[in-house]
Amino acid sequence: MDRLRLAIVGCGNIAQLNAPGYVQHPRCDVTVLCDPVRERAELRARQLGLTPRIRTDYAQVLDDPTVDAVELLTPTYLHAEQIVAALAAGKHVSCQKPIAISVAEADRVVDAAANARTTFRVTENFLYYPPIVKAKELLDAGAIGEPSLVRIHTTRVAEVVGQTMELDPEALVWRRDPARNPGGVLYDDGVHKYATAEYWIGEFGEISATVGRTADALNETPSVATWRFKGRDCLGIIDYTFAPEMTIRSRYYHADEFFEIHGSRGILWVTRCTGEMLDLPPVMLIRGTETISYQVPMDWRLGFDGAAKDFVDGVLDGRQPAQDAETAKRILQVPLAIYESSRTRRPVAPESIKS
Repeated sequence: MDRLRLAIVGCGNIAQLNAPGYVQHPRCDVTVLCDPVRERAELRARQLGLTPRIRTDYAQVLDDPTVDAVELLTPTYLHAEQIVAALAAGKHVSCQKPIAISVAEADRVVDAAANARTTFRVTENFLYYPPIVKAKELLDAGAIGEPSLVRIHTTRVAEVVGQTMELDPEALVWRRDPARNPGGVLYDDGVHKYATAEYWIGEFGEISATVGRTADALNETPSVATWRFKGRDCLGIIDYTFAPEMTIRSRYYHADEFFEIHGSRGILWVTRCTGEMLDLPPVMLIRGTETISYQVPMDWRLGFDGAAKDFVDGVLDGRQPAQDAETAKRILQVPLAIYESSRTRRPVAPESIKS
């Protein structure tokens, strides 16, 4: 195979970010758009400048011998069933995070991926966002010495300026259904941050957490979780806050992140991600008597483009792209452990979450 024929399944909000990287890839042909609402798929086709086949039935995509791979951008409660079906149909599968709504469902995916002859990965755009990649390069080069603490802060707001992405509020309906979604931002958004922390430092040990509650169950602010990385003398902190009376710049969602990594001889800052809140270089290395700034590309959508490239290249070159099923399951266990820790008021090991 020298080209990948791809079907994008799910044409909601996130397709605006996921799809362009596939369309631009020189070895990928987006041949099918699938969505239960035909008009939504047709809208995305016009926006992307495509003339694909439009499908409203996922089974038709799996039965199509001209489709080599699927990118699943569907609600999370559908993931496990759709992944298993696609792998059984002999398709390569990329699936939007999180992998599933429970560890039991993730186990089904892990088993299916292990037995498949095709490639499976979970789409994790943060692993390809240039400032996060640059921070990883500096960490690996020993720029701050031995890491001792990682802090990932997320500010959520009610209003943004400069937004270019159209958001359909219907995307929040299923997320507010506890039968279809096990948590709020610490789950749905947090998996990005846990994946980033593991990418930089390693796996999570026991977690202690306090999860805040607001009128909107998805908000979960203020919240904080702390942990020690396995096999490292390094702690991690993640916190979420909500500033309803503050407006930030953001082309995409109503949030921005700030990452701070302390080490034995320096500190790394990644100053922006989803939004554009801070007027600072995207990566800064602080060495006490000097500060070095790194001007790398910092449009958040670039992470999605990188994720698309890695999937296409991985399939065509016969290698496993990030994240594989086992890694995605391990990342899923982190927010579920955070909820359990907050509920029981005790430390919880992510691997102890089995269901």
